[in-house]
Amino acid sequence: MLCGLLVLLSLGSMTAVGQTGTSSVRGTIVDPAGKVVSGATVTLTNTETNASRNQSTGESGVFVFELVPPGAYRVEVEAPGFKKAIVTNIQALVAKPTEVNIPLEIGAVTESVTVATSANEVSLNTQDASLGNNFVTKQIGQLPLEARNVASLLTLQPGVTREGSVTGSRADQANVTLDGVDINEQQSNQIGSTSSSDASTQTPSTNTVLRLNAEAIAEFRVVTANPNAQFGRSSGAQVSLITKPGTNELHGAFFWFHRPTVLAANDFFNNRAGSYGPNDPQVQLGQARVGAERVPRPALIRNTFGGALGGPIVRDRSFFFYSYEGRTDRSQQTVLERVPLPTMGLGQLDGSGRGHNVYRCQLRNRVSITRRHKPCGARSARRCR
Repeated sequence: MLCGLLVLLSLGSMTAVGQTGTSSVRGTIVDPAGKVVSGATVTLTNTETNASRNQSTGESGVFVFELVPPGAYRVEVEAPGFKKAIVTNIQALVAKPTEVNIPLEIGAVTESVTVATSANEVSLNTQDASLGNNFVTKQIGQLPLEARNVASLLTLQPGVTREGSVTGSRADQANVTLDGVDINEQQSNQIGSTSSSDASTQTPSTNTVLRLNAEAIAEFRVVTANPNAQFGRSSGAQVSLITKPGTNELHGAFFWFHRPTVLAANDFFNNRAGSYGPNDPQVQLGQARVGAERVPRPALIRNTFGGALGGPIVRDRSFFFYSYEGRTDRSQQTVLERVPLPTMGLGQLDGSGRGHNVYRCQLRNRVSITRRHKPCGARSARRCR
């Protein structure tokens, strides 16, 4: 039963990728003189799953592989009168066409020439007018993330604000897809920050309807301008995310991230309240010590944990990938409430009607200093009389 479920999940993922969230590999085959070679057989092979496709070049010497699942590929070219050309380490990135122009050398077909491309090579998109950047697995795994929320990386693009506005468009006009499936949060529908800047109240799962697991995301691309017609729907950013697929090799990962209170900064207004002095009522009542913060930093203890496992079910045929991520938070939040003066605990009550004025003075000043059993500080004594 478990194997059947994994097969269904794998087939469902393959179907979703086939619809959108894919890439393309294209190029031109030329001879040593720079003229195009027609009738050449081009084979595209995924180096992780050994899935392959082939086609022949036409009169223009061009080959195009559409709806290619993103990943690492190898291209092999064979033509009569030329050596076999092999280009390895080709990275097909999501929502971005990959151009591979291959020159052939004259010789026997039994001979071969292998060229390895650089995986870190930064190439410009010359195939269409769309503007945007791709983030690959290595970047997602190494860049700092708040609670490992991938959505916080979506705004690290030129022309994108922290709130999710893209090149002047509204923040709620973004379109986010995961393996080609719409995961937009229909209430706010934005890729930027939708929570408070206070670390203790952040809820980094409100950007999309599905919680984006950093260990399960293989890569993504944010198109900031001139999206192709295949996207549509929104005038803002077009965000395409894809999950990691299973491969012929068994891979796994386990992680645990702990964030204690000492690594969180205190709020500006909490710091502005200052620290206790020797004449403060809280110190005299033994409720605080001299030099302690009047409003200490709120507690924040966050644990993010999980793991991932992927591999083959039937080698070169079907694969599985599973990932789990959990998070627990223990946090506090600073609030402002109306409370009686600390002198009330000492029995210092004014029955002549001035107690009401004392109470209002405490509200206006937030911090009261008791001197010679007077209910208000020197700065506010005039207003309390």
